Amino acid sequence: MTELLILAHGVGGRLDLPLSEWQVAWAGVVALVFSFAALGYFWQKPLLKKLSIGRSTFRIFKQFSLFKTVIRYISLILFLVVVVAGFIGQDNTVANLAPITVFVVFWIGIAFASAFFGHIWREISPWETLGKLVDQIRKENGESAPKWLTSGWAALAPISVFHWFELAYHDGASPRVLGWWILIYTIGLLAIAWRWGWAQARKAEGFGVLFGALAELSPFRVKETEEQKPKKMFIRVPFSGVANYEMTSSQLAVVLAALGGTAFDGFSRTRFWSEIIVGRTKWELTLVNTIGLIWIVAVVGVAYHLAGKLGSRATGDAKFSERFGASLIPILFGYDLAHYFSLLLLEGQAFKVLISDPFGRGWDIFGTATDPINWTLISSGAIGWVQVLSIVGGHLVGVMVSHDKGIEKFELKKAMKSQYPMLAVMVLYTMFGLVLMTG
Repeated sequence: MTELLILAHGVGGRLDLPLSEWQVAWAGVVALVFSFAALGYFWQKPLLKKLSIGRSTFRIFKQFSLFKTVIRYISLILFLVVVVAGFIGQDNTVANLAPITVFVVFWIGIAFASAFFGHIWREISPWETLGKLVDQIRKENGESAPKWLTSGWAALAPISVFHWFELAYHDGASPRVLGWWILIYTIGLLAIAWRWGWAQARKAEGFGVLFGALAELSPFRVKETEEQKPKKMFIRVPFSGVANYEMTSSQLAVVLAALGGTAFDGFSRTRFWSEIIVGRTKWELTLVNTIGLIWIVAVVGVAYHLAGKLGSRATGDAKFSERFGASLIPILFGYDLAHYFSLLLLEGQAFKVLISDPFGRGWDIFGTATDPINWTLISSGAIGWVQVLSIVGGHLVGVMVSHDKGIEKFELKKAMKSQYPMLAVMVLYTMFGLVLMTG
């Protein structure tokens, strides 16, 4: 494993695909347009909300809470080890546990786990554990939280800062940088919790907001019942949960920022961008990458904003953008899967190695410090196909969700008309994503 791979997420470029990048892009667009037409003809009543209820499978007994408590404290211990490793471990990305844990296990692994298994981050988040501990010892002061916090817009800051460190800052993977970043973020959250309570501080925990949105894609749903409030597990159609996800403008901004950041990750690995940054180092490189990151995020956000404005004008619905924002969640998951699943499978194996020697001191706590990494776990051809299919599939599900929400709110003809701007922006996203991924 090299430092380059840690810094450059995913594996960019076309990987043994039998088609050119533009053939793949046009095929994706055609699939999107035809699916939109087919939905209008065959899908004329909303279905997803009914499907999102799911079927009850089993009760979650109180004894399960002990298991959750154990996992929660294991997560907290790992969190503390990562912070300490950031400050006293070897200051490089290969021998220190912090970079692989933050960029692979946390950023990618928790996102995927949320999409597959549901709202697990709230159960295992070390910030949840620490925030609830603060709630237990703080004195209630009755002070109302400020609007910048209650509005949810504060959650946009940690996602934006994380993307800057990950994709723009020239030394963002440094264990020392990560250690200070995690410490400052944690102190900030706990200070907010101390003054206004963790329920309010949670609104500024941007990763929780993002992972919570992805969790709506999960086929698993947990619900409390009336009798002594035991929880029950429901299994539902995958992706259907987003039908019940009512976005606020701040949550929409978080999802768009994450989508734009992932898009820039792909863009930064194109030949075009490589020619721009060639020969640039340190703060000059950071400045150029920052401009590129802001530009791509702005393009993604403005495109959706314009589609929302046109849809709002066509329907008279002032909340059009927020109402259909849930359709971006499967698109975000498709982008993440395309860019990062190979990183998780391949470089994620380094976590097992480094957990035995988190500080790079030559330890072998769990007997895994010398385990080899299997770089042939998945073929390059399989990676290429997963990348293409996940982007196209994410957009197809996004069209389906958007269509279902449209016919739920409006009569069919008006709903179809309202979706033209959404279809246009999804076509642009699809072409952009596939050309970046395969080019």
